[in-house]
Amino acid sequence: MSGISVVFSAVTEKIGGFLLVLISTHFLSKETYGLVIYANTALVFLFPFIGLGVHQSLLRFGSLSNSQEGKKKLFHYTLVKGVKYSILLVLLVLLIAPLITLKLKEAKVYLIILSIQLVSLFVYEMIRIYSRLIHLNNLYAQITIVKTILIVFVSAILTLKFGAIGYVVSLSIVPLLVSLFYLLKMKLLVKTSNKGLEINLKEIIKYGFFTSLAGVLSGLLYAVDILLIANILVDKENVAQYKISNIIPFSILFLSVAVLKTSFVKIVSKSINDKNYIKNYYINYLKIFGIISLGIIILIPLYSNQILAVFGNNYNDDNNLMTIFTFGVVGALLLRVPLGNIISAIGWSKINALNSFIILFLNIILSYIFIKNYGIIGAAIVTSFLMWLSGLFSLVAFIWFLKNDSKNK
Repeated sequence: MSGISVVFSAVTEKIGGFLLVLISTHFLSKETYGLVIYANTALVFLFPFIGLGVHQSLLRFGSLSNSQEGKKKLFHYTLVKGVKYSILLVLLVLLIAPLITLKLKEAKVYLIILSIQLVSLFVYEMIRIYSRLIHLNNLYAQITIVKTILIVFVSAILTLKFGAIGYVVSLSIVPLLVSLFYLLKMKLLVKTSNKGLEINLKEIIKYGFFTSLAGVLSGLLYAVDILLIANILVDKENVAQYKISNIIPFSILFLSVAVLKTSFVKIVSKSINDKNYIKNYYINYLKIFGIISLGIIILIPLYSNQILAVFGNNYNDDNNLMTIFTFGVVGALLLRVPLGNIISAIGWSKINALNSFIILFLNIILSYIFIKNYGIIGAAIVTSFLMWLSGLFSLVAFIWFLKNDSKNK
């Protein structure tokens, strides 16, 4: 039942994200929304580096610990380290903000405010990860749902009152407020001694860094196109249209992520000596998500115009962008997301990083060429193609893992 609560919270979170988009598209002009999207996208490559990735290390090394006390001490240790690293990232954004917004100067103020998320989202993720480590999936779900409801409510009020500034303030502050509440409620602000805690800081940083590197490079698959569209076409409305057209297809990926989150801790423990469990897990995953993929391939292209109409008349005609994204998402749903998470769980963070680096390199080159020649349609084609290619790379790595000694990482 706790697994169901995690999936339910993921559904709630996606519905909340959808409502946030509705709030922004109906209360902000298409140009202003384009500026906010550009500013938030500019931060995408930094989000995986929040806390220098130590939250990723908490999840893996905490999963390997059999002691509740050990998990709590590791949480405190990584929380303090991670907050310091995240604050440094915010300062970095403040320094380079004028450069990032050189061609869209109006986006600078939104970028600066949104940079607060680098701290707030780190603390929020730490709380959720710790809940999973101590097997309180219901608490994890509760934290997610509370944040989602609050952020929608606050953003609606602040956007109506202060426009785009209110919108980005709500995105930045609400996760931090929710995190502080649960830190107090769970009595996690009480300082604990690190005595008896076996910490290999080098290993923690190493795993966190490569996992974050894979995350940032992977995230750029969804960001490079928007950044290039904004800087090559210099068209805020194209940025907004492109984003709106991929919101629904990309949102479907949460189903995969939610399922894998409930199993990640167990996959970590089984990766040591039970490859058959992991193999059968993925086969069963494919049986379920194969049916889901077939459904979205049929339904989303069929009703794309009706879906887009929900966001307002300005977004009605996307020239089949949503259909193109849907085919790409199927590749991510069946290959890229599940296998990327499994590879991370077995400790092969370097493989994910290498995969993501190759995809990023291809993305920059191909997106530049296709945007120059075909505009935003070209960007969508490249993104969808690379989702499949990245998934195939992950599949090769997964097969290699099954056929070879799992200790050779």
